[in-house]
Amino acid sequence: DALQMLCEHHMPWDCCAHTLGSGPGGALAEAAQQRLSAGGGGPSSEAGLLVQSTHQPGSGSGQDHLGAGSVVTHGGNPYVCVFRVDRYWFAAPLGTAAPAARWLGGPDREAPSEEVEVVSCLERPTPTQKQRVPLSEGITTGLISVDTLSPLGRGQSMLVCGPRGAGKSTLAREVLEQVLTSKLVDRALRFRMDPSAPLVSACLQSSGAFSELAATPEAAMQAPAALLASFFAAVGAAERVRDSGGHALLVLDTIAPLTGAWNLAHSWAEEALGRPIEPDVLGAQRRACFSALLERAACLKPTSEDKTRGGSLTMLVLAETEAMRAVSTVSASSGALGIKAAAGGQVVAYSLDDFKGRREKEVSRLRHLVGRGISLTDATLAAVGIAAPESQSQSSAAAAAPGQWNRAEEVAAMRELQSLSDGQVILDGAAAAAGDFPALVSGATFSRFGLGGSGKSDAQPEARQHRDVRAPALQAVAAHLRLQLALERDAGFRPGGQSAGQDADGVHSARMAAVRASLLQPPRTPMQTEEMAAVLLSACSGALDALPADEAARCLRGGSGGLLLQHLREAAPKVLQRIAEEKELSVEAARELEVAVRLFVALRKAGAPAAAAAGA
Repeated sequence: DALQMLCEHHMPWDCCAHTLGSGPGGALAEAAQQRLSAGGGGPSSEAGLLVQSTHQPGSGSGQDHLGAGSVVTHGGNPYVCVFRVDRYWFAAPLGTAAPAARWLGGPDREAPSEEVEVVSCLERPTPTQKQRVPLSEGITTGLISVDTLSPLGRGQSMLVCGPRGAGKSTLAREVLEQVLTSKLVDRALRFRMDPSAPLVSACLQSSGAFSELAATPEAAMQAPAALLASFFAAVGAAERVRDSGGHALLVLDTIAPLTGAWNLAHSWAEEALGRPIEPDVLGAQRRACFSALLERAACLKPTSEDKTRGGSLTMLVLAETEAMRAVSTVSASSGALGIKAAAGGQVVAYSLDDFKGRREKEVSRLRHLVGRGISLTDATLAAVGIAAPESQSQSSAAAAAPGQWNRAEEVAAMRELQSLSDGQVILDGAAAAAGDFPALVSGATFSRFGLGGSGKSDAQPEARQHRDVRAPALQAVAAHLRLQLALERDAGFRPGGQSAGQDADGVHSARMAAVRASLLQPPRTPMQTEEMAAVLLSACSGALDALPADEAARCLRGGSGGLLLQHLREAAPKVLQRIAEEKELSVEAARELEVAVRLFVALRKAGAPAAAAAGA
């Protein structure tokens, strides 16, 4: 009854039947349902349907009566409009027509039904710039690599990208547990589609501050697009916390329901139109679709009713993609970006002549790549977002199943998401397979906000410092670390020619290797910010140069259980306390830390002969 009242509130049932049953939209919906039920490798019939807009450009028919959140019916089942593709709306199933997803964790007695939550979320506009306040506060994740290279600000959206098995869900679980343990938000929520995703610890699940909307095992076996309504139900629950003045953290364990629905709607719309959609129109509507999700992350101004604080929604969005694979293989010494071998073992590469007729901007970028000695392979083109020549790539594009990405579309979508998000963490599948965690790609991982000054003049130093959401202890240590790590990976930036230059390069590379080791930590070993600063300063200052490289790396890695950090807690606790309390890292604190680290090195060197003798 409540669902029927909701549908009648948006559009009369007779009007819905007319829109979906007799017009072009109805014919399309019927065709879509028939095509889905016929199988052929496509998604299930519960994935959704396409509804033709009631207003077409140039038709003079007036305003479109459909919009995001509009509820329509088809075959006796309710659907909610989510986004528009060309002249059509994609509608996701509601109520009993949708696959099952259940809330786990602390109950929310004030929560409306899932159907009302979804419709309210989709109807709710994203916050305007006037309603937002600049980011000024960070959320410590306990992960030294994230807090250093891509700090998370309160009210920020952050993408976590990587192939399957790269550690995305484990990283998100680490952030959730740290936030809940430290009570950094009023409520943490997660949408989880994968039954095998790592679970938050039982004690934190029962704390009352954590809720999880998890797909049932049966629902998880269906097409991701079928869970689009549950996906936005989780978003709507987090927005209610934000709009009530609370702080919320939302983890979307996969963005596949949204991207899968977009792919499905795109293929259906082109089939209905009988022609491809104009790229500019498609790109603009895809951007609008993604921004309608990511722009919900915000830190709001206090409302007129509550002057004490405004609410916030911080969003962590996970994307399983191979589109960023080439980022971790960039190397000037190899002269190529992820060169792909053909079946015969030969490298498939294109020449500039294959791109005749392309826009001058694209050709200019290709010339620049060729000038740097980079082969124009499929992987190279995917990494820079340029489509391969049709004559040689159309077979692979056509091989993509309906509702799934081909490589060019995947890259375009990931670039769109990256441009809309406030930051990104890129994970390397190969490094993760080798046992590294978190397997961050330092050169591609960054935060768009919350770093550096605010652009104010030197007469306002407090305003300049206020923008960096990292803890003061990390700001000085990590200021240029990401750039140094990225440049050290590229042989083209290393000095050479003279032995002195080569020696200096070797020392710098050794220290950057120590920094990379310090950024690795096993799951559930969260670190305090002063501990992160002490470990990083020890790695990049040269205090561990007297140890062999593998020994230094073994002492630095390990998170809160690292050997060096254990020594500092036991032998120099006041050093860590001083780093935590100082607004800026002082020279005196750095000297005290160096003394403590050199004592650690001396003890390790003295213990090495004794250990060797005992082994003998």
